[in-house]
Amino acid sequence: MEQYQDLLLKKSLPLSEQVVEAYYRHPRHLFVPEYSMEQAYEDHPLLIFEKGSFVSTISQPSFVLRLLDMLQLAPGQKVFELGAGSGWNAALISHIVGPTGSVVTTEIIPEVADRARGILDQMRITNVRVMTGDGFEGFSKGAPYDRIIFTAGSAEIPTKMFEQLKEDGLMIFVQKQEAKNDMLLLVKKVNGKPETLNSLPCAFVSVNRNKGSRLQNGTL
Repeated sequence: MEQYQDLLLKKSLPLSEQVVEAYYRHPRHLFVPEYSMEQAYEDHPLLIFEKGSFVSTISQPSFVLRLLDMLQLAPGQKVFELGAGSGWNAALISHIVGPTGSVVTTEIIPEVADRARGILDQMRITNVRVMTGDGFEGFSKGAPYDRIIFTAGSAEIPTKMFEQLKEDGLMIFVQKQEAKNDMLLLVKKVNGKPETLNSLPCAFVSVNRNKGSRLQNGTL
């Protein structure tokens, strides 16, 4: 296992020590048991669910680690994630924010939410709350958040979610652009308004919406 982890990490460096520690603490292969060890550490996305228009993947690992570095996570922070997927990203974040921090992650596909919840439960991760339903407008009961991260793309600007971000908080949003690459935006809340700090071309699955549906609580 370690040889696969080490090879992938070399492709991802430089990274902060906290991200590297989280990476080794929560090995990627545990979140994709349907794949071989070698496949789990290949540097590209892996499909974990597909049914009609609903698709879920575990993202390219080197890119995931880079995004966590961009978020400048710290112990004690509250984080909101749109798109639980495999649960790997939430697990990495949970390790960095520690027992005094917390993660709320939402997943619109019930089967995928149950899958992530089950894996996180097996790993005894207690500071992550997996919620099933349309999380595009955030979860106001848990707000305000220090950090917000999207793991799916949308052409719609997440206005209500941004309102739930703390002043000086950071949000990673993936913007879908017609006939162009997706664009990942690192946004900071400054005087209540978004200020773009960084942008990167990327490719993510699209956000699925079920407007009007309520998030259903899930606890570990």
